[in-house]
Amino acid sequence: MKDQSRADLLVLTNIEKSFGTNRILHQVDFQLQKGQVHALLGANGAGKSTLMKIIAGEYTKDAGTIRIEGEEVKIQSPGQAKQYGISVIHQELHLVPEFTVAENVYLGKELVQGPGAFLLSRKTAIQKTQELLDRFQIQLDPLVKVKSLSIGQQQLVEILKAISEDSRVLVMDEPTATLTSGETQQLFAVIESLKAKGIGIIYISHRLDEIQQICDYVTIMKDGRKTAEGPIGAFSNERIIECMVGKQLERFYPSTARIRGNVLLEAKNLNKTGVLRDVSVSFHRGEVVGLFGLLGAGQSELLRVLFGVEPAEEGSILCGGKPVTIDSPLTAMKHRIALVTENRKEEGLVLELGADQNISLCSMPQFSQYGLRSMSRIKEMAAHYVQKLNIKLHSLHHPVRQLSGGNQQKVILSKWLLTSPDLILLSEPTRGIDVGARSEIYRLLDELAQEDKGIVIASSDADEIVGLCDRILVMFKGDIVAEVKKEEASIELLMEYASGARQTSWVEVGTC
Repeated sequence: MKDQSRADLLVLTNIEKSFGTNRILHQVDFQLQKGQVHALLGANGAGKSTLMKIIAGEYTKDAGTIRIEGEEVKIQSPGQAKQYGISVIHQELHLVPEFTVAENVYLGKELVQGPGAFLLSRKTAIQKTQELLDRFQIQLDPLVKVKSLSIGQQQLVEILKAISEDSRVLVMDEPTATLTSGETQQLFAVIESLKAKGIGIIYISHRLDEIQQICDYVTIMKDGRKTAEGPIGAFSNERIIECMVGKQLERFYPSTARIRGNVLLEAKNLNKTGVLRDVSVSFHRGEVVGLFGLLGAGQSELLRVLFGVEPAEEGSILCGGKPVTIDSPLTAMKHRIALVTENRKEEGLVLELGADQNISLCSMPQFSQYGLRSMSRIKEMAAHYVQKLNIKLHSLHHPVRQLSGGNQQKVILSKWLLTSPDLILLSEPTRGIDVGARSEIYRLLDELAQEDKGIVIASSDADEIVGLCDRILVMFKGDIVAEVKKEEASIELLMEYASGARQTSWVEVGTC
């Protein structure tokens, strides 16, 4: 049962929504109380995004009622949603980098001086922004440009924008997806302040440990229907997963024993100013290696150097024991290296093309003869990978922008598997992906390692790294400070190295 000591702020009753003949929401009920952090969970495609877009005025409901503090309202546009005090903080931030914090907070709602004035009252905007900063104990300078802030600080600016409009309801969509551990804790402190002011927060995240830490109540959806709800204390992570996917995941991470083979790639003394400091690594066939570090530690940048996206200033790379020059992604591909980037929408996919075209992007020569592409062969090969990776889509030609995050990631993996790589580099491979799709991707990576591929995963998710990897290289400020074997790994140990609490030269934990 929900906490009856708090008054209902937002109540949705029997909400329905269809697109054509496809029913997305089936009589969904949802209640948010004042001063409550309410987790809305579900696998990609469960309907939670559609429900939130109805609340935000981006979609109109087909049936059902919406009440705010007991009054029935009709929300038919984002502008109306804002009038009712509803704001959405999207996973992808909407800030102007060249503007200051104060200018971003009051962008679109400029304060003017006197009747008939049309100029922005910069002084008033700064003053009111500072009042908000003081009110929620946020340490930011209202005059600093947003481009100079960390991602976590920019997230706080988005929150300031929302609460400057006297929002009563905040929807947070994957708010910690790109934050460091410290920035996440700062965000949680701000959320506690918002709760104390009576603001209700709808919190969408795939990070279950965060849900347990910050949320009061949980609603779980599957296939457009509510499957469970209740106080967060009544839900273990295992029960949440079962309600989301409709079954128990017997083992979230594969437990297969792997046999390490020959060295595929070795890098020696790589240096890049401000990014990498004298980094030496080696990756073998048949193993899954983790590169762990907090945001900005250099793990993603190391993968980009190894793939030829960004050249190192010093150092050498060997493939199969022979020195090579990898000065472009094309060269890396010739050495049978693949890179799955963390920014799948901008660097991994052409969003308006279908799965068939995306899967074949890096392998066009094998589908072409005399300058002509064989569309039938492309379709046949794409269909093979759609089945192999269990990619859920309406058709091969459907734009991939309409796929869930997990299915988009599977399309990218298919694209690279088609190139027959020996070494697969992955940067934040499961960011923003639900637990069901995560489990499938983990099993796929395990299978690839069993097929003698080398797998390298750069991730800031310590659970993922500990659960999946055979050995872990920990990075701190562009340097590898420790190598930790699977049997010795723990989240606490990794965080000590990654945060600089244990600053050492490279140590192989468990052997010294």
